Amino acid sequence: MSVLRIPEVSARFIKNYVGAHADFSDLQLDDDDPRHAMVKRYNPRKWRPVLVFLDSEGKEVARLTGGLKSKEDALLLDRFVAERHYLKTDFKIFRVSQGN
Repeated sequence: MSVLRIPEVSARFIKNYVGAHADFSDLQLDDDDPRHAMVKRYNPRKWRPVLVFLDSEGKEVARLTGGLKSKEDALLLDRFVAERHYLKTDFKIFRVSQGN
């Protein structure tokens, strides 16, 4: 089961975020296509999956590459973004400071 489908996790993410799914794996864009810049901005190395969190002005505040491995990581990521810890540190450092 996907971590995001665990009821406690999905309830938190639905409450706190507007989700959007984009799959760029088969997208072939030349450099002149305006979508190319957007894909490079949010997923420059085509790593999958990537969770990107944007603030209300569209500024990236958090990014997690490689997906969520556990319910605990998902809930910690929710705290990191919802409580705006990204203003002080990055998620890797925050995770370690929380004992994960």
